[in-house]
Amino acid sequence: MLSAYSTADEIQDSGVDTALLPIGSTEQHGPHLPVATDYIIAQVLGESVAEKLGAFLLPVIPISTCREHMGKKGSVWINPDTFFLMTRDIVMSLKEQGFKRVVILQAHGGIFMLTPIVRELNAVSADIKVIRVDILQFFQTKEMEDILECRNNLHACEAETSLMLYLNGELVRKDRIKDCLPNVPRDYLNYASIFKYSPTGVWGMPSLATAEKGERILSIVTEKCVEYIKNVGKLFEK
Repeated sequence: MLSAYSTADEIQDSGVDTALLPIGSTEQHGPHLPVATDYIIAQVLGESVAEKLGAFLLPVIPISTCREHMGKKGSVWINPDTFFLMTRDIVMSLKEQGFKRVVILQAHGGIFMLTPIVRELNAVSADIKVIRVDILQFFQTKEMEDILECRNNLHACEAETSLMLYLNGELVRKDRIKDCLPNVPRDYLNYASIFKYSPTGVWGMPSLATAEKGERILSIVTEKCVEYIKNVGKLFEK
């Protein structure tokens, strides 16, 4: 697989025309998961998807927009306008090198700025197309519902904790797991920090997580990402 560990000549000679950019976040994940959770997941998922697509895998971006996690030390964010410009510049640099398609793999659900970025880039540039894949959309599929017992997975939840137990169980503080199901919808994070609704910063039931679930989740999300990317790619071909 082509990645940042490949040489420039290897990338050039391959003729690859698709680049994959995983984006995570550095933010609190309750008392039991590390602040690196989102970008750890983004890195592994990016590798899985890039390998299936034959894409050039860019290094994961570990910091994005996450002001909804203000309230404890360790969460780091950049402003939405800064994020917009950074992402645009990355895509434009890939365009100048001859890449025809950029897949942005979003592993942190709170990057709402990505929607206008993708719309803008696809509207103004005919030479490169951008596909955004938000993995959170796949948590509501039947395949995932057959695995997940909780129906309210949003943050440091059964799904994310299962993935981390599978990917690097030593980083999960199992003795500190606490469930929390806020009685408000997700969009309330537009009005206040998650700590307004969850004392621990958890939104879901991580106590239900297992490494076995994490392995199945990674496989399903990988397949769903590849399917989504290929379906959107067909639209560009018409």
